[in-house]
Amino acid sequence: MKKFKQIQTITDPTLEPYFITRDEYSFTVKENVAPNSNHFRTKGKGKSYEKSLAYFPTFDAALKKIATLKLSQKENYTSINDYIEDYNVISNQIKNYTDGIRSTV
Repeated sequence: MKKFKQIQTITDPTLEPYFITRDEYSFTVKENVAPNSNHFRTKGKGKSYEKSLAYFPTFDAALKKIATLKLSQKENYTSINDYIEDYNVISNQIKNYTDGIRSTV
């Protein structure tokens, strides 16, 4: 008899509004989406839902995607140095957090 695949969910305030799920094949980056009052279909009355954004073979790749997504929340950058600086800050926050977890295991 074939077993159903088990899905693990990995959430943390550092990653919000994103989170990661893991099944036997890949890591999925997902986003919690709240109803938008400006959207013509929901007018803010819909339910919150999870939106799958990307699939990755490794946990590190999923974390890098979240860092990139968090950068896209800022509208514009006036220089490449500002972009790289913000990317490094976000990446290091996630990396330092996960390294801290690994060192206690």
